[in-house]
Amino acid sequence: MTGRLHWWLCAALLCVFTAYLTAQDAPEAKPGQKTIDRAKRDAAKFLPQAGLGGDDTAKTTPDKHTFETVKIDVEGCEKMEGYISLPENLDKSKKYALMFTFHGNGDVGQNRVKNVARISSERDPVITIGVQYQQLTEEGKGKMGLPQLCSADKIIEGSRWLLDKVMKDRPVDPNRVFVSGFSWGTSWASGWARKEWTDDPEHFPFRAVFLYSSGGAVTKETCPPVPWICTVGSNETKVAGSVNVLAAVRHFCNVLASWGMPVLYHEIPGMGHSVNGRCHQITRDVINEFGGPGMLPYPDAGDSERAEPLPFEPSDDQYVKEVIELCNADEWQAALDRIEQIEDDKEIDRKAKREVKHFDKDIEKIAKKEIKRVDDLVQEAIKAEKMPAPYLIRRLRAISETWAKESWIEGKGYDETLSFLDTDFAPVKREQEREQMMKDALALEAQEGKRADAKARYNELAKRADEDEGKSVWPRAAEYRLKWWVD
Repeated sequence: MTGRLHWWLCAALLCVFTAYLTAQDAPEAKPGQKTIDRAKRDAAKFLPQAGLGGDDTAKTTPDKHTFETVKIDVEGCEKMEGYISLPENLDKSKKYALMFTFHGNGDVGQNRVKNVARISSERDPVITIGVQYQQLTEEGKGKMGLPQLCSADKIIEGSRWLLDKVMKDRPVDPNRVFVSGFSWGTSWASGWARKEWTDDPEHFPFRAVFLYSSGGAVTKETCPPVPWICTVGSNETKVAGSVNVLAAVRHFCNVLASWGMPVLYHEIPGMGHSVNGRCHQITRDVINEFGGPGMLPYPDAGDSERAEPLPFEPSDDQYVKEVIELCNADEWQAALDRIEQIEDDKEIDRKAKREVKHFDKDIEKIAKKEIKRVDDLVQEAIKAEKMPAPYLIRRLRAISETWAKESWIEGKGYDETLSFLDTDFAPVKREQEREQMMKDALALEAQEGKRADAKARYNELAKRADEDEGKSVWPRAAEYRLKWWVD
């Protein structure tokens, strides 16, 4: 499949990584539960993956940045430098996403930061930072094999110092911090994420990990359960003369999938060992979705089946943004519960609660309009004997259940619509079958000794691609999964 990634929102995605997520549903909260819960919602925005992200133009619209070099003020890191690529004219009263990126072997840190900063745009500015951890030539150029500027532990310590400094000095949204690495840099990015998750899961700083042109350095026990976004070029079969990076990245992503981790694999046609425009598109889109304004549609994407963001008024309040995200994920009851939690939390300053305090009224106002709109669209599909978009069914059910006893829900016929979809409507029955096949395949893949059974189930599902006018995401997702399968 050469088109972009279809960003579908489907109800079952919150439990799609069965082998891992079932363990997280235990009554007793685990360390890092907030990160785990958010990762479930984030994964639901991008999975199942039905194709390659970005589009063939590979174009981005980066905003203007200023560039700053800083010394790493940590004992043992005196030879390291830090780099900050800062979007111009940031409003200090607002908060922005941050990407920490690691350069590769023989790479130049400041150049890598400038390269990855192309993910930033006026619509969703991103602060991009990184370090130089490897010695350069006398001319300031990179060269493969030159020594590190300090020990591995110090490289991570110095990186954390820079991250903390920028988060203190700049308007960074702590809920939108990401880490990435190119080539050798993926070892540092994944290793740092592994360390943070192992040492202090309650304060894990990263929302997602981006690995460009190499695999990561984690184990099943130490792997942070956040989304992993991996890109690799189709031409990366003989890097440095003999290294098959393509095969290595495929293997790593298959391992992550076998652990039940949320992983997105993007194999860029014609790309060599680099981070090109299409990688930037993929990265930008994920960051836009994770706490940002949402990704922009691609002109030829055909996104009529994708849920548009709900029509809330834009807000820069961190708590309002959090509950809006929950609503967009159709976790309406969780959004209301979260407002109560914030109000009851004595550690949160009263002024900080001001914007979110009565936001439940705004949520209900949106829900009243949305359920009528959604029900009308579902009814149109039923009359045409076609499968409604999965997000419509999910939204109809979620709003109905959240306000079940309210006058604007009770007796309006929404329960009858859902009952009909659950029992009598053939297109939905077929969709439920396809959905279950994907869930079964994913569960089998994450079970030791069951990968062959999972592959067989993916193959079986892929054969159903022509059903219901080819609108179901599940067969396409199964077909795409098989394209990067490694036995």
